[in-house]
Amino acid sequence: MAVAVSHSGCGKKAPPTPPPAEISGIKVDVPKLRQTLSGAPQEVMSDMNMFTSSLRYGQYEKALMGLDKLASNPGLNDTQKKVVNDVIEQMKQVIAKAGPTR
Repeated sequence: MAVAVSHSGCGKKAPPTPPPAEISGIKVDVPKLRQTLSGAPQEVMSDMNMFTSSLRYGQYEKALMGLDKLASNPGLNDTQKKVVNDVIEQMKQVIAKAGPTR
């Protein structure tokens, strides 16, 4: 005899957004950018992936170019553009402090 157990309404909440990444003492809000762009068209996500890959490998100027490309995408709404521009400003601070590459 099989017993079916229903797990409806477990009361679990969505996990909180991770804190911003810290690069050379500058907080870069990559998690907020990723969350804001979730569900965006593939071309937007492709540019986002270029940005995060460049950032991961310490190629800060290349990461900034990826963000510039994102910011100029006509498919972004005003909220998404604002978050992209905020992260652009954060990356400019990283480059000013740490240099164009790691």
